[in-house]
Amino acid sequence: MTDPRPKIPATADTFIHYLFASPGNESILLSFINAVRENAGQSPVKETRVLNPFNPQTFRTEKRTIIDIKARAENNHSFIIEFQVASHPAFGNRVLYYWAKTYGSQLLLGNAYEKLSPVISIIVTCFPLFPQLEKLQNMFRITAQDNPETKFTDDLQIYTLELEDTKLGQLPTLNKPLRKWLEFFHYSDKKSEAEMNALLQGSEPAVTQAYDAYVRFGHDEQLRLLEDARQQYLHDYTSDMEYAKRKGHAEGHAEGHAEGRVVEKIAAILLTLIKRFRVVPESLETRMFTITDLERLEKLADFAYDCETLDEFDKAIK
Repeated sequence: MTDPRPKIPATADTFIHYLFASPGNESILLSFINAVRENAGQSPVKETRVLNPFNPQTFRTEKRTIIDIKARAENNHSFIIEFQVASHPAFGNRVLYYWAKTYGSQLLLGNAYEKLSPVISIIVTCFPLFPQLEKLQNMFRITAQDNPETKFTDDLQIYTLELEDTKLGQLPTLNKPLRKWLEFFHYSDKKSEAEMNALLQGSEPAVTQAYDAYVRFGHDEQLRLLEDARQQYLHDYTSDMEYAKRKGHAEGHAEGHAEGRVVEKIAAILLTLIKRFRVVPESLETRMFTITDLERLEKLADFAYDCETLDEFDKAIK
């Protein structure tokens, strides 16, 4: 009997984390990373170790942004893999922020600066990220303005892949491993199993294994419920943020534009903390409303996503 429910996209963050971060799937992640690198003319890595394994119990309530796959290769290079289905005004800033956070965290191990290793971000979007660029895949580094061949460092590398309509025609021009990976991500929820099996014929074993995992995921009620719960969580978060925005605007009219922006930002921060930690003490909320510096609130808004505990955030505003 055919399942009447719509298929879950292979780019859904629940499935991506299940696919790449489940124990035993290291070869699948390695295949995708190397397909991206080789298409850009970079050397492959030999093995990867996932640093944030898939955990169904904690997945639903992780921070609202796409849950990145974090991995480390045998040469100590770090990888961040992110799939983003919807555009966001500050998306580029966030990509760079999490790159910098990962890069800087290496010093927590007590290493000297010269021991810092490259951090490579692989960003797949389902929307135009750089419409001014013709290529589906692009690679970014820090280079000299007058001589782009001169690199400041190899430690920052960001690969972007745009799976959107105007660039899909480039799929046949990519190297075969990457083409098959991107066809898998784009078409799995749009074609039948027979069509997908034909499309992926001749792929690397890891790609066919990924499609097998996708089919299993779609037939697993607990995993489907996890994705449904995840989407409900994101929907609730968006609704709450819209409420906070309207509340801030309304109070802004009453209190003045600048004051309204402050109230709006504080409300958004408090909603983030409630989503992450369930309860925010009244004392912390009271102190938040004593802050009037928008620049400081912007920094606290970022920290609200990244702090490990509510006490850690509490100390940051004292």
